[in-house]
Amino acid sequence: MVGSFEIFRKYQRSLLVCVAILAMLAFFVLPPFLQMGGSAASQDPVAVTWNGGELREGGLERTAALRSLVNRFLMEAATAGGRDPSRMPLLPEGEEQTVQTTLLAQDAKANGVVVSDQTINEFLGQWTGNLVRQEQLDEILSRLRLGPFPLTQRDLFETLRTELAARTMLMLHQSALSADPPGWQWDYFRRLEQRATVEAVPVVVETFAGDVPAPSESVLRAFYEKYKNDLPQARSADPGFREPHRVQYEYLVAKRGLFEDEVAKEVTDEQIAEYYEKNKTSMFRAKPAAAEAKPVAPEVKATEPEVKPTGTEAKPAAAEAKPEATEAKPTETPAKPADPAAAPKPADGKPEAAPAAPKGAAIGGSPFRAVSFKQPAEKPAEAATKPAADAPKADVPKSDAPAESAKTEATSAAPATTAADKPAADEKKTEDAAQFEPLDAVKDDIRKRLARERAEARIDAIFTAVAGDVGRYAEDYALWQARKPAGVEAPRPPDLAKVAEKQGLVSGRSDLIPPDAAFAAGGIGGSFEFVQDPSSRFGIRQQRWLDQMFGTGSMSLRPIRSRDVEGNRYLSWRTEDQPEFTPSFETARSGVERAWRIVEGRSLAKKRAESLAQQASFGGDETKAVKVGPFSWLEQGMGGGGALVLSQPEGISMPGDEFMRAVFSLEPGKTAVAFNEPRTVCYVIRLVSQEPPAAELQEKFIAGRNDRQKIGMVAQREASNTFRELIEGMQKRYRLDWKRQPR
Repeated sequence: MVGSFEIFRKYQRSLLVCVAILAMLAFFVLPPFLQMGGSAASQDPVAVTWNGGELREGGLERTAALRSLVNRFLMEAATAGGRDPSRMPLLPEGEEQTVQTTLLAQDAKANGVVVSDQTINEFLGQWTGNLVRQEQLDEILSRLRLGPFPLTQRDLFETLRTELAARTMLMLHQSALSADPPGWQWDYFRRLEQRATVEAVPVVVETFAGDVPAPSESVLRAFYEKYKNDLPQARSADPGFREPHRVQYEYLVAKRGLFEDEVAKEVTDEQIAEYYEKNKTSMFRAKPAAAEAKPVAPEVKATEPEVKPTGTEAKPAAAEAKPEATEAKPTETPAKPADPAAAPKPADGKPEAAPAAPKGAAIGGSPFRAVSFKQPAEKPAEAATKPAADAPKADVPKSDAPAESAKTEATSAAPATTAADKPAADEKKTEDAAQFEPLDAVKDDIRKRLARERAEARIDAIFTAVAGDVGRYAEDYALWQARKPAGVEAPRPPDLAKVAEKQGLVSGRSDLIPPDAAFAAGGIGGSFEFVQDPSSRFGIRQQRWLDQMFGTGSMSLRPIRSRDVEGNRYLSWRTEDQPEFTPSFETARSGVERAWRIVEGRSLAKKRAESLAQQASFGGDETKAVKVGPFSWLEQGMGGGGALVLSQPEGISMPGDEFMRAVFSLEPGKTAVAFNEPRTVCYVIRLVSQEPPAAELQEKFIAGRNDRQKIGMVAQREASNTFRELIEGMQKRYRLDWKRQPR
């Protein structure tokens, strides 16, 4: 019998090859199969949970991708039906919207809403206008792929089923909010038009945090887990333990007034005169002077009594040349004011018919005929010359009258001849005096214009030079970081203090701060710059400095230019960047406990406020009441033309709707208790007065019953707030819990 060892020796080479192959399989193939067991969950963690369901990372990603693909299907289907998809309601995308739609669909199902396949087919028919055949829809569907797999009809229908169920639930909620009864209209009107004056006593919640018993470690950890992925919001009643994005930056400020005052000293009178001559036709036309020459009606009235008498001071020559034979014709001349041909018809050949036309124009009521007095005298001179040439044919005997007529003609022609002989230079000088403002009147304005332009150019030159220095430092620092040669120090940044002192600037450096702190600091935090944007209406748009400094894609040591509303200029660059992150419980523990104590201390603060409200009077060292108002509930933002916003009366820290509702539900002399919006202060409120009185306000409401634009804005705001509260309430009912920030 051959031993097993002999068999091994006979086939050892083949057996060694098999062992090697098995080892390779065990090394490369076995781990994935082992991970498919209990460790599979670690590869696909839970992203969000709610009562009755959850979505892991893979499922959430697939659901969001399906909605995007269905939107592409709907867009192509609408285009095939000849419709504009940009004007049609597509499915909202994003993880938060995806989960919200899922919850609304689940809520709809719980309320008996059913979306059948027939309903989905009817929706697609309405979407395409019943102009797209089934084979066309199938062809569109076949082109869409979810990774390596095609988008199936089942995926399409299930996604649309969820969306239509959610939309049905939204329509039911909105229909309940669309009612606008008279009582609501009156309430909305009061929020805009009624103003209140109150006395308020603030009870700060944090002062009661020390009276709250210390929490256990498990309670604190649960509190941390609930809010660890939320960013802190200034006006939110809920805490947030996620650290926001912070940056540190340096900046230079060029004060507009300082630069313009300095440059204005360098502007000479010759430069001002040159600027005036170059731009007077486009910038310095004397519009007020032209307006003064326009009212000519008084001149017409003055000519009426001057033409009727035989002798006047206004036209002495013309009056003397008018014989008694023509005195009967003035009564006939006004009878035909609109006939300009009637002017040259007097039998004696005198040019007196020319003033008769303006007289008739004045009687006819045309205020522009009097301008004919200012026309050149060539045409009247020609008209006066013709009768003089025809005079010998009439065989009129010589007398003083013809002599006077000739004298009149000479007198009438003299002004025309003089005007024609004026030099062109004099005419231009007269025209300039009439059309343009004098240089002395606009000299200061031109100096300011030149100073502003030159100050801008000087600031641009300084900023360009400093930006070049910062750019070179950034390159040198990047090379040093990449190599880090031994014994070589890091390059030094530009000395801002020296640059500012030399160039007349102001320098500054921030701490590591979030965007809201940078904005609240004012100055550069609220600055902006105009950038080119072909998609905008005017080809440019306003870009906030905050978006450039804190936005995605911003780079360290990249100079940013901006300006504020006062015209001050800024050059800034980021020196340190700290992206947002969630700290560990151990790191954030002190902040977590402080936030927990504040939340728990609200009930104690409210009890104290209610105790103060029951006192007979306000005042004294204990209560420290402050008088606030008058203020309304709502006001229009952005200078009066924007959307309605809550009023922010001075002396009240971040009031919200709860505070306003308490104030405007009171009668004068009565008290109430209400928190501010972040629920950090509980106010004891006593209403002092309301204006206008209720009776006057009701009359105003009834008188303006046809003007409901502002009331409609209040109703829209209230509906939006109610809808938001409805969605938040639904999420609380389902105990929605994001394990991370939704993308």
